[in-house]
Amino acid sequence: MSSSHVSHTRRGMTLIELLVVIAIVGVLVAMLLPAVQAARGSARRTSCLNNMRQLGLASQHYHDVNKRFPTGARLPIDVAGVPTDGVNLWVALLLYFEQDNLHRWWDYKDNRNNVAAGTIAVQAQVIEILLCPADPLPENVVEMTAANAALIPPWSRGFYGMSSYGGNAGKRSVPPGPAPDYPGITRDGIFFIDSSVRLSHITDGSSKTLLFGERFHHDPQFDLLQAVVLPGVAPMTALGRWGFVAGGGGAMANVTLHAAAKINYQTPVAADNPAMQNRTCAFGSGHPGGANFAFADGSARFMSEELPLEQLQALSTRAGEEVVQTP
Repeated sequence: MSSSHVSHTRRGMTLIELLVVIAIVGVLVAMLLPAVQAARGSARRTSCLNNMRQLGLASQHYHDVNKRFPTGARLPIDVAGVPTDGVNLWVALLLYFEQDNLHRWWDYKDNRNNVAAGTIAVQAQVIEILLCPADPLPENVVEMTAANAALIPPWSRGFYGMSSYGGNAGKRSVPPGPAPDYPGITRDGIFFIDSSVRLSHITDGSSKTLLFGERFHHDPQFDLLQAVVLPGVAPMTALGRWGFVAGGGGAMANVTLHAAAKINYQTPVAADNPAMQNRTCAFGSGHPGGANFAFADGSARFMSEELPLEQLQALSTRAGEEVVQTP
């Protein structure tokens, strides 16, 4: 009687089969990656829009209490050599977006004390609600020194927390021109030097007038030309310092934005001084295709970069009597 022997051998994958599997996995990853990136982009845009809504509501609350929106900037006055009473719209709103400690910490009597403590100074603090997750800031805190801030008073040089947002100054925020009149700014928005705008002043309609917009910090061409075309001005990555109050041009450039250029405007290759000034306070974002905005009625929404400049400017003015459809 013969017995049969059955041989069981384990067959491994051939090199060709392994390569096929790797190729399939690569194709699947390539197909999924855009969807993952789109989901992340959507989440960042939603988070930013939520910031905008909170800032709009904070401004509405401020208006309810004070019967006006906060001033864009009130510049310090000299009292026996001490810069006193400097404030801007973000400082004024600290109490209204749950930054009570920073509100109490801000020194109105001697603005130098807001700078003097280095990286732990009040103005060096990072405020999360003022940062968009799609804004590619290399640093959330920047240092202003004599080398990169030649045009600001020595007492104001130090560390500053950054912001991705700015108040609507109207058609033009910079350059403001000489004190005390600052004739270069249009003063037709909501926030500017010594502004005191009420809802009743917004005759174009609060749902058709911008309150806040985004600032996009990525512009390599601006930084390439800045030292030559705008000497003494900070690079793009250092504009948007929420606690800056030291001077007219600096305050307007750091806490306000304007409609002098289209949404997501980038510095041209051969930009001159006007083109660079337009870019300094242009609305823009890291969100594909446009930017988020808050309106004077407390609402917030995304607007396309394809919006014509004339329409953006109409939305930036509070009493321009333009006929405009809200995007």
